[in-house]
Amino acid sequence: MNEHTIGLLEKLSHDLATTKTDIVEQSITRFFQKNTTEKNDMLRFAGLLDSTQADTMLADIAENRDSKRIKELEVQSWV
Repeated sequence: MNEHTIGLLEKLSHDLATTKTDIVEQSITRFFQKNTTEKNDMLRFAGLLDSTQADTMLADIAENRDSKRIKELEVQSWV
């Protein structure tokens, strides 16, 4: 760890009256839970769609994005 991080760890340890080990362990656990949860949510959502539904959703997204661009161009041409 760099000196700045070590200083923060020491300050937290002192301010919270706990060990540096406890802070590091809790931080790693929370980091893991946060990153695992986000990925699991995406995978859970992805598993709800079959390939046809996913293709349809992507086509709808692309169509809406393209129609938005067309509308933006129309508005710009009026100005």
